[in-house]
Amino acid sequence: MILLHRLTPFALASVLAAGFATLILAPRSLLVAVLLLFVIAPLLLARLLLWDFKRPAFWVFLGVPMFMVASAFLFFLFLESDAGKWLLALSVVVSVGLYAENLFTFYHLPSAYQAYSLEYLSLVIAIASGFFFTAGANGAHLFLPDYVPLWMPTIIVFIATFLSTLAMFWVSKVGFETGRRYAFGGALLMTELFVALSFLPTSFVTNAGAYAIFLYVYLGLMRAHVLEKLSKQVVRRYALTAALLLAIIFLSAKWL
Repeated sequence: MILLHRLTPFALASVLAAGFATLILAPRSLLVAVLLLFVIAPLLLARLLLWDFKRPAFWVFLGVPMFMVASAFLFFLFLESDAGKWLLALSVVVSVGLYAENLFTFYHLPSAYQAYSLEYLSLVIAIASGFFFTAGANGAHLFLPDYVPLWMPTIIVFIATFLSTLAMFWVSKVGFETGRRYAFGGALLMTELFVALSFLPTSFVTNAGAYAIFLYVYLGLMRAHVLEKLSKQVVRRYALTAALLLAIIFLSAKWL
């Protein structure tokens, strides 16, 4: 039985790779890609998680990687470059495959599990998903303004940010009540930022990059605060990193 679980991370990565490859090479076979990405992939994850529907851990560990897949799928719809599509597919396959590998050790070989692996991976995936999702949401509003008015992606971004941030705090062993407060506050702030960035004369990819950087700062600082690890050095490190990355993004961006 454990051999089948041992093969699940590889099978999951293969299914995701096949799904995105179908989107790129055979875009008319959209139904096949959707079946691979949103039916077979979550079933494999659920099996790896022992179908334990009654535990919050099941939904968190299922939701984190699947939100990345869904966000990447949304972003994929607005990419024009084949190189960008392949790079997006590779990033999702590697990230989710690595996440599944750590889930396997956490659930089935706990003695081999590296402490904090899922915690840090969840943080990385949450930030990457935030980039993919806001890029796709902003792109939908930009290219389909009559069908997707700004209020619609704004509400969806708030809900998605709240749930993904709450999951990240939960994985970081932050209590639910505490995590819920910080997740709600973070979702509100990040949604306001999403709306503000949408008015900038820059591309939706640039705006999503800025959003992801601010999300990285918020999650990092709040996590450090809740875990009582916040210090001047930590704040300075996050501030300098964010300032440098924002400068690179906006100085290299094409202003419309």
